Amino acid sequence: MVAEPKNLSIDKIIAMLLLSLDQELSAKVLRNFNDDTVDKVTRAMQELQEMAIDRETVRGVYQKTVERMRQGGMALGDVSGLMRNVLSRAFGEQRSGDVARRANSDILAKRPFAMFEQLTAEDLANLLTEEHPQISAVFIAHLDRKKGGEVLKFLDEELRADLVHRVATLDRTPADVVQRVLEVMRKKVKDLGLTTLRSEPKAWVKAAASLLNNLGGGEKAVLEKIEQADANIAGAIREEMFTFDDIQKLDKKSMQKILAAVDSRQLAVSLKAAIPPVEQSILGNLSKRASDMVREERDNLGPTPLTEVLTAQNEILKMIRDLMDKGEIKAGGAAEQMV
Repeated sequence: MVAEPKNLSIDKIIAMLLLSLDQELSAKVLRNFNDDTVDKVTRAMQELQEMAIDRETVRGVYQKTVERMRQGGMALGDVSGLMRNVLSRAFGEQRSGDVARRANSDILAKRPFAMFEQLTAEDLANLLTEEHPQISAVFIAHLDRKKGGEVLKFLDEELRADLVHRVATLDRTPADVVQRVLEVMRKKVKDLGLTTLRSEPKAWVKAAASLLNNLGGGEKAVLEKIEQADANIAGAIREEMFTFDDIQKLDKKSMQKILAAVDSRQLAVSLKAAIPPVEQSILGNLSKRASDMVREERDNLGPTPLTEVLTAQNEILKMIRDLMDKGEIKAGGAAEQMV
């Protein structure tokens, strides 16, 4: 018996089966689902358009489906056409269109550009160089952050700064704008034959900061150029690039360099409102004697105004960002998963 592929939701498994079976049979199955399940499975069908579905993946879902595909030489190539036919047979033209539109709207609210993440960063950068900057900003803002940072590496310095600034000031992007950008970029990819953040406060500033964290060098120059055009946005991005909670993700060498420059009282005050992983990371990189001293000093402080604690944390963060600007510790360390 072949095991089901990992990392596939049940909705995607059902969608793949329905798209692999006879369309009339699939329509009969679909008609027996309730509206909620129909919506979920249709969304999964939409998501399959953004994935590479090979024979091995389908074999893991259902062996008999692969056998039928081999007999008929069928693969999940035209997912969009298959989906339209199955939905139309199940619900008729009008309702099938409504179901597909609901699914598409839901996809746009999540990760509409997943298909582009399979292309190389250099290819994506080439797609953006001749595109209107605002279209490029919407596009890169919706990419996976790591991929977006890699794409920035292949753009010239002037364009990098302009795009990161535009990302930080996107605010809320209407779904129809995202849809148009998606269609433009899909057409470019097809013609060349190349194989949504919502109303959260500072969402796009955070997106811009995350892109720079994944740039892998050169972020200081980008920020300096943005600062010349918009000092407030540059400051906001800089603040989001590394927070006090991110200290827990720094490597041992960086931690020790930072701690050597911080006095014990400032450290003790900053720990009054630190989350446990940050406290463990800081105290764990001190000698036992120094660690005990900081703990004792913190405990002896008693009730401390939150503004005083945040001031101490911000002073430490300013020092960390200065070290990052000098290249002595890497900003990317904040986004790196430690194992």
